[in-house]
Amino acid sequence: MRDYVVRHEAECIEAANRCGVADGQEIIRFQTVCAFLADNPALLSWRGHNKPNPTTREGIIQLAEKFFGVRSKRTWPSEPTTVPDQAVSIVMRAVYGYSGEQTERIKTEHQHAMSAENIVGALLERYIASVMEPYGWVWCAGDFVKAIDFIKYQAATGRWQSVQVKNRDNTENSSSAAIRDGTVIGKWFRSFSRKDATNWRAFPEPEVRELLSEAGFRTFLADYLRR
Repeated sequence: MRDYVVRHEAECIEAANRCGVADGQEIIRFQTVCAFLADNPALLSWRGHNKPNPTTREGIIQLAEKFFGVRSKRTWPSEPTTVPDQAVSIVMRAVYGYSGEQTERIKTEHQHAMSAENIVGALLERYIASVMEPYGWVWCAGDFVKAIDFIKYQAATGRWQSVQVKNRDNTENSSSAAIRDGTVIGKWFRSFSRKDATNWRAFPEPEVRELLSEAGFRTFLADYLRR
């Protein structure tokens, strides 16, 4: 970690400044993510052929655009773009007795609910970041670190800690599960899909476990959306 920062500090600062970021703490967090990827190149996830190298100026600039772009962008539900399946309305009327007017309303409400559900996971990461980052953890914003959402470098041991978070216990796909085989990544999910309960007490990092809660998340969620 220290060697990476010494060698690439100027490039990381330049890349952050190109993204309009001058905050020292944010730059350190970006350097941390780049150093992690330099140590773990197999965990760099990138769509397309122009995969960035975190040890080159060009690669660092590419990563900065993703990292700071997500961290500075406001998370908000997107307007539905998919066209509802009219066959679903036939089933709802025939099986459940809904009227035509009711099925049209339900389809719109369902689309809104899906949009809202889609951003809960993103806002969950923002909430956890607001609690963990003051303790040296870094949110891997930008979706380019494979199957990992938070990292921390332990200077005393020279090792990395990492955590993957999911909103529900049924949202992890097989590829992200396979990444963890042989890799020390703490896995955690917020809520259960088959019972009305949350999982905060099982958060894998004890130094922040007592600071995270469902009440805290819901307060953060309401405040963030109200702003």
